[in-house]
Amino acid sequence: MTTRSRIRVAPRAVRFGRAGRGGIAGACLLVALAGCDLNLLEQDAPSRVVADDLTHPSNAALLVRSAISEFECALAQHVIGTGLVAHELRDGSLSEQWWDYDRRTLSPARAQYALNGCGSVVPGNYMALSAARFQADHALSLLEGWTDAEVPQRADLIAQSAAFAGYSLVLLGESMCSAAIDVGPELSRDELFALAESRFERALEAAAAAGNEEITNLVRVGRARARLNRGDLGDAAADALLVPEGFRVDATYSDVSNRRRNRLYTAMYRTPVVTVDSSYHDLTFGGVPDPRVVVVNAGGSALDSDVPLFQAAKYSDVSSPIRIAGWEEARLILAEARLAAGDVAGAVEIINDLHDRVGLPPYGGGTPDEVMAQIIEERRRELFLEGHRLGDLIRYQLPLTPEPGTPFHRGGTYGSQLCFPLPDVERNNNPNM
Repeated sequence: MTTRSRIRVAPRAVRFGRAGRGGIAGACLLVALAGCDLNLLEQDAPSRVVADDLTHPSNAALLVRSAISEFECALAQHVIGTGLVAHELRDGSLSEQWWDYDRRTLSPARAQYALNGCGSVVPGNYMALSAARFQADHALSLLEGWTDAEVPQRADLIAQSAAFAGYSLVLLGESMCSAAIDVGPELSRDELFALAESRFERALEAAAAAGNEEITNLVRVGRARARLNRGDLGDAAADALLVPEGFRVDATYSDVSNRRRNRLYTAMYRTPVVTVDSSYHDLTFGGVPDPRVVVVNAGGSALDSDVPLFQAAKYSDVSSPIRIAGWEEARLILAEARLAAGDVAGAVEIINDLHDRVGLPPYGGGTPDEVMAQIIEERRRELFLEGHRLGDLIRYQLPLTPEPGTPFHRGGTYGSQLCFPLPDVERNNNPNM
């Protein structure tokens, strides 16, 4: 039985602005006989809620929901930006701000990937994920200082905060060459994954105390992912093995605001600035179309009229969810661990279980190297446009297509820069660098 879970987020708080002077004046005219104090026009109203008013135990659940919402928005941005670098997507825009992603020529001096926050038109990565990580860690820190008497379901909220802090760190580790946390020293990718593990361990403790199996399994997948990135296949397999069949947690989206929209949908359908790369068109196995990667020829072009528009069917609505973690990912991690331990047949069995679930013919197996290549291909398809491919290109040292030096359609040539460099704005303004 499939368990499909979605972390639901409360609508974002409305910002209260200064009332229009004309509106108040009009109201005063209507009640002039009663006497209207025009000094009301000079009253100051705060433009937004004061932060200290929110950091109260009664707002604990709101703080955690806000952190999850920040992560969901950052995830969509991350999938687009890394999808372009990893060539799941191709640029179809008319703006040079997009070209460095597709061309693999990201520079630390360029601001778009560093400073563009959640909800920006051109996808940001560093700031968006850093903000998500900070909010989750901030909520976690506050919850650790409050008591169970002050906060109902405190252990459950701790588990959620720590889990999403961990996922934010994993995504930073898979996409950044290095990063800094809270104006701290420069951290390597491995150090970011180690920090993610520490957050996941706290989340597991709290989830066990709260009896929250959904968060427990979300964390098992996340920690297995962090451990895979660190080359710790044995412990990664131990986590992956415990994830129940059919488990899935999604990030949710809606059309309520730009920040809450699935940005992959808007980037492919509403304002088509990206198109699915040709390497994902018409994928089959044994002559059978692969239902995990359905790509539709829109019959037109992206904003750049020279770029044919192909759209991913899995994100065909503004509220289409993006999978954060699932059983299938856990099984592929387990397959890789079994292969590394010499169990080729066990790895092939997992691949064929996944094929059977989606109606694909069985994989016949091969040498250890051939089976490893098939696991990587299964990951490419199973995790299509979910934010994994760039990490796989780096971890497995896969060949780049188009090759570095190939002319880029908007000028210059394709580069070989995969991870996002630590931006100059961080290096120049962080006193601990």
